[in-house]
Amino acid sequence: MPSFTFVDIILFLGVSQGLFLSLSLRLIHHRNISANRILSLLLLIAATMLFCRITAFRISEDWIWRFGILIDTTIFLFGPLLYLYIKRLLFRSVPPFRLNWFHYVPALLHFCYYLWTLTIPLSDFNNRYFSGGLNIMFFLVEATGLLALTFYWLKAFLLVKNYPKEEEKELSYHQNIIQFLRFFLFALLIFVLLWSISFISASFLGIIFTYLNYVTMWISIPIFVYIVGYFSLRQPEIFRIPVPAKEKSEKQRLKPDEIQKLQKRLHYFISEEKVFLRPDLTLKGLAEKMNTTRNNLSWLLNQTYQISFYDYINRFRIEEFLIKINREEHLSHTLLALAMDVGFNSKSTFNKAFKNEVGQTPSEYIKKNKVA
Repeated sequence: MPSFTFVDIILFLGVSQGLFLSLSLRLIHHRNISANRILSLLLLIAATMLFCRITAFRISEDWIWRFGILIDTTIFLFGPLLYLYIKRLLFRSVPPFRLNWFHYVPALLHFCYYLWTLTIPLSDFNNRYFSGGLNIMFFLVEATGLLALTFYWLKAFLLVKNYPKEEEKELSYHQNIIQFLRFFLFALLIFVLLWSISFISASFLGIIFTYLNYVTMWISIPIFVYIVGYFSLRQPEIFRIPVPAKEKSEKQRLKPDEIQKLQKRLHYFISEEKVFLRPDLTLKGLAEKMNTTRNNLSWLLNQTYQISFYDYINRFRIEEFLIKINREEHLSHTLLALAMDVGFNSKSTFNKAFKNEVGQTPSEYIKKNKVA
């Protein structure tokens, strides 16, 4: 049996880290539980993939090559599970969102292919394996795996792209999770492109790259999952917004007297209690204070005021900020500190809201209006 190298030790450490992350995510309570269950499963699969890829080249027994086909089944699970993880992380539903059974058909078909190989005598299988008799199947497996990962990347990309619009309907602030997911999807896109180049060059041009092939791509996928795993260990609870429903015409959702009552309640909580000063204010939280439903409040803002919850709340925060500027509080406090005082939870959210509302940056406004 070949001796183990330093690279093998590093890879085994990677396997142990995958198991550690999977167990740690299971032990974290009250923090993105539904999504972390999927991520924990992904980490177990990733650790298994790494372990089997290491041992496949270190075990001399003939059966190991046929067993490798079984392990390749996991390549068809990464796409659906990554998409499911992102969906559960960003959106909430009761019961937790699940994918339909047909999303797992490629993995099932590949498992059936493995069962078929078991009907072939081991010596015949190895002859076919090393003589190229199974190359067509290997081509189909890799092509299908690549297409599947590309498909779920696109679904995840659209999910992340549309999330900010849905977030503004429910929250008065932006969450940092979306920035990480954008970075993750960009990195995954680079991986998919490199894999595509490797696959096309090897299958159609006969050019095989030493460090860019199916094996290195196979090892790279778990690394991506590990990055997400480490991020999730320190990620606070995400406020997940409801799964977007199909838009329906609800022009008559509330009667005129009901609208007036809600407007009065809304005016009271904004002008008297100044609920907008709470940085974690949500549509659901405000609706509960007003003794109504989040759907009624959302309808009121959209139909009566023609504004999103995010823009509505931040408009009052900007007004409160301008009051502080006119009082010359910015001479003794930083602009960011004043922004935090009026309910903003980040500099980027404040700057964006201020520019949208006033048409200038805070510094430009102060300079142009010669405030102090």
